[in-house]
Amino acid sequence: MYRINRVSKYNKFWVGFVTGMVLPILGFLLSKEVKAPEVTMARYWQIFTDGELQVNKDIIVFSILPNMVLFYVFFFQLKYDNLSKGLVLVTLLVGGFSFILTA
Repeated sequence: MYRINRVSKYNKFWVGFVTGMVLPILGFLLSKEVKAPEVTMARYWQIFTDGELQVNKDIIVFSILPNMVLFYVFFFQLKYDNLSKGLVLVTLLVGGFSFILTA
């Protein structure tokens, strides 16, 4: 049924890393449009960096959500282990950096 560590040209660490870097940016932009469409991007960034902890956590989770969905698909469904490693590394780095930035 499922093959372990499936061979694919996309099952590479760097593909997961690059994908993991792009998706949080898109998630952040999407969170701005969903949560505060009337606010400018500069003001939304200021809200993110200077806001209260609950607002920051909401934005961070919304930004990292695409990475989590892709992790589920690539790791559990397609068994792309190497791609998933890159995705997880970036997700942890982005999450950690976000908490440091907003602290």
